[in-house]
Amino acid sequence: MEYALRCADKPKIADIILNLNRKNGYGVRDVLIECASDCLPDPVIRAMIARLQKLADKDKDEYGRRRHLMLIESLARQIKDAKLFEKTRIASWGKLSTAAFIDIARVYLEGGDVEAAHLWLNKIPEDETFQAYERDKLLLDLFRRQGDSEKLNDLLHRKFRSHRSMDTLQALLDVIGQEKQDKIIVDEIALISECSALRESDANFLIATGKIDEAEAYLLDRADQLNGNYYGSLLSLAEAMVLENRNLAASLIYRSLLVSILERGYTKAYPHGIRYLKKLDKLAVVVTEWKTFNNHAVFKNRIYQDHGRKRSFWSKYEVKK
Repeated sequence: MEYALRCADKPKIADIILNLNRKNGYGVRDVLIECASDCLPDPVIRAMIARLQKLADKDKDEYGRRRHLMLIESLARQIKDAKLFEKTRIASWGKLSTAAFIDIARVYLEGGDVEAAHLWLNKIPEDETFQAYERDKLLLDLFRRQGDSEKLNDLLHRKFRSHRSMDTLQALLDVIGQEKQDKIIVDEIALISECSALRESDANFLIATGKIDEAEAYLLDRADQLNGNYYGSLLSLAEAMVLENRNLAASLIYRSLLVSILERGYTKAYPHGIRYLKKLDKLAVVVTEWKTFNNHAVFKNRIYQDHGRKRSFWSKYEVKK
């Protein structure tokens, strides 16, 4: 790249890039095309595009043809030629997918053609979930450029409702006003409480907003839905409950994590399971009321009855105990 930037003969650099890409079986040299605009002016890149188009037209192999067109797409995006990008994507694939609509809209938006970007995004069905994050990200940028505060508000509200977090809340408040934070939180707590389905993100949101009592009640009321397979989100919830001395809620989460490991017989996770069981042993001492849930002794006896033959687990637990 340093040589390419210093070299005054830019067509020569273009030749080197294209020649290197002719022997590129694993795509490791694609980066040379992807950063062409860093060292080459627009006219030289357009000359490269013309050469690649000729190669694509002559190539009888479909894979080879699409590869040349893919390189044209990259160059078209770099020079912000959205119409060429659109034309090339259609030539490459014919029938376009949701991913293609998003890619084309992105290039139009990068080139400043907000209306064309909007038209392409509108081709995506409203109930489409594939690449919804990327679509919404483009729509947020688009609405901001258009100054359409109403649509921006609606989209941010929808994103917040689909995944309540401090980040999505802050993004919404940046548009509707920070002074509405308390009301938004109160309204959302009511909605979260009304929903019978467990969403770990909602529990985390309650904790993040300091609503510990509500978070504890939320988890206890939906304890039968705790799925230890989702250890990534559940473990942080368990740790948060421990920090707040909500030991029953923490115990129920650790139980789900332990049962998941034992039911799957996932031996590589046994050290984690042993740690969870030891944690449950300690928590049992400080749980003052088990409510409608089995106490620790009953739970422990049940998992031993169900999984007592997993000797590699119990032997290590006894050793470490």
